Amino acid sequence: MIFYFTGTGNSLYAAKKIGDELGENLIDITAAMKEKSFIYRLSGNEKIGFVFPVYFYGVPSIVADFIAQLKIEQNLEEGIKPYVFGVLTCGGGMGGTPKMLEELLEKQELPLTAAFELKMASNYIMMYQPTGPDLQKKILISTDKKLTDIITAISKNKQDDGSKRKKTFLTRVAYPLYVHGRKTRLFYADKRCNGCKKCEIICPVTVIKMEDNKPVWIKKQCTHCSACINRCPQEAIQYGKKTLKWRRFENPILK
Repeated sequence: MIFYFTGTGNSLYAAKKIGDELGENLIDITAAMKEKSFIYRLSGNEKIGFVFPVYFYGVPSIVADFIAQLKIEQNLEEGIKPYVFGVLTCGGGMGGTPKMLEELLEKQELPLTAAFELKMASNYIMMYQPTGPDLQKKILISTDKKLTDIITAISKNKQDDGSKRKKTFLTRVAYPLYVHGRKTRLFYADKRCNGCKKCEIICPVTVIKMEDNKPVWIKKQCTHCSACINRCPQEAIQYGKKTLKWRRFENPILK
């Protein structure tokens, strides 16, 4: 089974490729959180995977919240631990994310057998303009090659020794900014909004509600997945003034 979280489609793209090749079922963390579905049974030689984007060199808040409530019922011989892997999608690097994931899983008595970094197109529009179309195509070629290697490693139950799993300087500095940030106050819909409700529907943490046919962010924080702003059909959602002239990003798998 592969648990995945995606905002604009990159991690879904990776999870589907892995799942299709290895015959593993995909479980959408967003749907699981909304349905309060946290108990899963592991059978036979089934693997456990976590595929999600790196946020500020750490684990997205929704993924951390999900793992904290996750319960895996194992039907395995005593003493045999399941193969548990993480595939961490990112624009730059994963920093100390593997160590954070390892610590979260340890609390659920799950080992992290291997962690893989997968670089993909950048999409954090709240801070910088997303990767352009031409560079996206080049990155996707590299992504697919790396995915082939990752799938081979997972299929062979490849382990890493965990020696590189450390809380890096970047994670120690940047991740607290994410934890205490993730503000929604700069989000708004401009006059192009036609009230289609897509942003409300796809918000993973149900922070968006429609009022007078316009989206309103009803909580001070969200997971900052950028789904609402990047996937708005009218490009009507903005984050302050800087995004008015910036392109949007959505992985083709969602289109």
